[in-house]
Amino acid sequence: MKSVFYISLFIIFVSCSHTVSIKNEKMGELKASYQFVVGSEKKILLDDETAPRPPYLRIIQNENGEQILTFVNPYNNAIYFYDYEKSAYSGRIIYAREGPNGILHAEGYYIKNMDSIYVYDRPRMEVSLTDSSGFVKQRISLNNRSVDRMWGYYYPQYFVSAVNPLIEYQGKMIMTGCAPSSVADSLIRKFRFTCCIDFKNGSTEFIHTYPEELYGSNFNWKDIFLTGVFREISPNGEWLYSFPVSHDIYITHPNDATYKTVYAGSNVAGTIQSIDWKGRTPNDIIHTHILQQDLYGAILYDSYRNVYYRFMLQGIPHATLENRISDKLVVVVLMDEQFNYLGETILGTGEEWNCENSFVTSEGLMIEYIDLSMNSEEEYLIFKTLLIEKK
Repeated sequence: MKSVFYISLFIIFVSCSHTVSIKNEKMGELKASYQFVVGSEKKILLDDETAPRPPYLRIIQNENGEQILTFVNPYNNAIYFYDYEKSAYSGRIIYAREGPNGILHAEGYYIKNMDSIYVYDRPRMEVSLTDSSGFVKQRISLNNRSVDRMWGYYYPQYFVSAVNPLIEYQGKMIMTGCAPSSVADSLIRKFRFTCCIDFKNGSTEFIHTYPEELYGSNFNWKDIFLTGVFREISPNGEWLYSFPVSHDIYITHPNDATYKTVYAGSNVAGTIQSIDWKGRTPNDIIHTHILQQDLYGAILYDSYRNVYYRFMLQGIPHATLENRISDKLVVVVLMDEQFNYLGETILGTGEEWNCENSFVTSEGLMIEYIDLSMNSEEEYLIFKTLLIEKK
């Protein structure tokens, strides 16, 4: 998860009236029948312009059915391509930052084919339809800022990643964003965080609002670590949302304005509380609060094993400003297709396990691993495999 300690000039300032405590009713009572074990490792040598922890990556298939690992290199504003099986470099697309084909910051992308690559440019809050040469064919605004000066009240911001990617669904490209700060109670039913872009004409539609019991009543959730939204789509077409502050998963459909919930919590997660602070909340209060809370991350479906994985960053009870978000322990919860609890494993700190860069293959759940013991001048992108084992 990525933290942003600023408030947009357009975002409503919320004077919070009271706090909310979200209790884990099953803490310490869940019985595990499975656990994760670390399996094989995939190691990819990077060039001199590329570092580990790329901000966005995806596995795609080329025309020959081969798996291709793709990722963003923010240094040179490029998308890199590697043969996943062979761990071999196969090419890159570098995007100009200025001019008619300019993309200021390629934050994420969806590759429909090599002639239709949709690139998310976060500074401009737009998606550009490009080809493999970097030529921009179309620009799609994500906030209508040219005609709506109050866009920040209604439009989400997007912090996309491998676990919250741009995807295709029923002829549209789907992007799930979030409010970068608390949402005023007066807007809780108006602020929609998922954008659907029609491939045919580039039109946008915004769907799905925050659950009022979590984010309404002017509760103080002042950062994307607390307001972030992670999306998955089940095999039967249900949309699943994982909110950092809820032990439940929220289930809906594209044209549905209501949710049903199902428990999908961790056995070690405790009560999650909003920030007890009225008025403009100091950054150090926000930072320590995020560190001290158990907060959930993405939910991923594994079609090879018919199970779900849900990430959680465990709180540091006595955290101070000296601590970093990466000091929190990464927990992976395992559930079956009906979200019945199967087990969980605490992997280690986020300094080593970058759960933002996780994906599912036939091998298992792949998570980027940072080898802190490596002193080589060469940089590698390393993935470790998590395998499911009966206890």
